[in-house]
Amino acid sequence: MKLRKKPKKKRPLNPFKMEVMKNYFILIIFSTVFLFSGCFNVPSTEDIDSDLNVINKEIEEASQKVQEYSGGLLAVLRNVRLETLKTTKSMLEQKKMGYRRFIPLSYSIDGKGYNPPGNKDVLLQELEGDLKNLQRDLSNAEKERAKYGGGLLEVLSLTQIATVENSMAFLDQKRLLLKHDIPYYDVFPASSTNREPNFKPTPGEDVDKF
Repeated sequence: MKLRKKPKKKRPLNPFKMEVMKNYFILIIFSTVFLFSGCFNVPSTEDIDSDLNVINKEIEEASQKVQEYSGGLLAVLRNVRLETLKTTKSMLEQKKMGYRRFIPLSYSIDGKGYNPPGNKDVLLQELEGDLKNLQRDLSNAEKERAKYGGGLLEVLSLTQIATVENSMAFLDQKRLLLKHDIPYYDVFPASSTNREPNFKPTPGEDVDKF
């Protein structure tokens, strides 16, 4: 006759160990949720990327034009446009990196936090209209330049083209910074009592006073 072994009694789990395991599983669940929520909620930079692509093409074109001149007024004008485009690119890239790394960027003017103007859409429409007018001026200047094969008249035409292109670079910088909620500063001539340049920030509701 075979003897049956008595079943071993299960030892009750230590309450402390149970609490540790419970907390461990909760931690795993929360970590997983946080990880996946971070992956799916990355802010989109598609709009900035599109603007940066345009700026990069303009920088490439401006760099080629700069190399055509070793000095003189035209060289200065070409370099002004190139540096303006590079500045615009740097500010947009800074904004983009803030989005990608979840670093909130805030700006202050005279110690006060900057907020986009309430009439932002109206200002953007006005800037886009001004840019279209400048584009028309540029086309007219290029047609005028095509009439000359050299000499002083061609130089004057090229100077006019470079001047209009600079105006477009400045205005487009203002448009892009306003579009992406980055404050913009205009530099004004210094007053007779102060040699330091005066700065005015992007206008807000009081745009008529700007």
